[in-house]
Amino acid sequence: MRQRPPTLGTLGRTPARVSKPSLAPPPLAPRPAPPPPDRGVVRRWLRSAMFDNLGLKFLSVVLAVTVFLLVSTDKDREMSVQVGVTYTLPEDKVLVSERIDDVRVTIKGPWRRLRKVDPHEIPPIHLDLRRTTAPEVAITNDMIHLASGVAITAINPRNVRVAFDQRLEKVVEVSPTVTGRPQHGYVQDEVKPQPTTIKLRGAATALAALTSVRTQEISLEGKAESFTAETEVVPPDGVEVAGNSRISVQIRIDDQLVTRKIPGVGVTLKGDGDPARWTVAPAQVEVTLTGALLAVEKARSALVAAVKLTPDPKPREAEITIEGVPPGVGVKVSPEHAKLAPAKPSSPSPPPRTP
Repeated sequence: MRQRPPTLGTLGRTPARVSKPSLAPPPLAPRPAPPPPDRGVVRRWLRSAMFDNLGLKFLSVVLAVTVFLLVSTDKDREMSVQVGVTYTLPEDKVLVSERIDDVRVTIKGPWRRLRKVDPHEIPPIHLDLRRTTAPEVAITNDMIHLASGVAITAINPRNVRVAFDQRLEKVVEVSPTVTGRPQHGYVQDEVKPQPTTIKLRGAATALAALTSVRTQEISLEGKAESFTAETEVVPPDGVEVAGNSRISVQIRIDDQLVTRKIPGVGVTLKGDGDPARWTVAPAQVEVTLTGALLAVEKARSALVAAVKLTPDPKPREAEITIEGVPPGVGVKVSPEHAKLAPAKPSSPSPPPRTP
């Protein structure tokens, strides 16, 4: 059994515990109001925040904008490019179906990769048709070589139609093609190719109806002399030249020959005697000139129809000659002779009446 502690001492009861009085802290004096902020300090802080280390702050803004643009623009996008197509054909056959020279390819990828794609640097699609028997050949994604990170989503067209014809050779005539007109007074007289024939190679159906092949155009505009031109033959589609396609064409330019009739040319009396004492019939004739156009035009304004007078006073027929005609120009007059007769003296005028 637990003993109780003794409560009585030698002097009697143990005195009761007396608690010590608590000591309260003295009241604090009121703090003074903070002084108003110095406006100069705030202004200096703002200036320091905006303009101190300006280069570093500008660089930080540039880096932040760059990161933003990279993140916001580096999303998958699509674009279309044209990719060329090449062929390897059988030696004894010709492709007569429509030949597709390029296809449209749609690619997809991050914009930073797509913008680096240069269509001119994409290798062409190669189709080897030497052992093809199917009517169509498919263009697959593995035929197109692109940079990594770029995917192909579409190819148009996806298939190429294939049809062949037997390859043959045929010799045809060369037909030069000339354009334009020579200088006034000149004409094209002869066009002679050298060689006159050439060998063509192509599909049997294309060569069957082909008898000649034209050349590139040769201009005659303003030419006044003969010349020689170097040119090339232009075979039709599906046909090629077996060998050298260049030829020489000799073109001869000559004077333009014309015949011009000039009516109403007056007859002039020349020679011995007084022309006023003679009459001529007809007074006008028709002259026909034949020769080079330029010479005829020059003679037209200078020719004269003349009848030669002689001392013989009797009426007669005289030959009409044409003067002023240059050499090389033929002349014909109609009629060829004129009738000469003495002119009748004019009757004297009556004397004036007197009142």
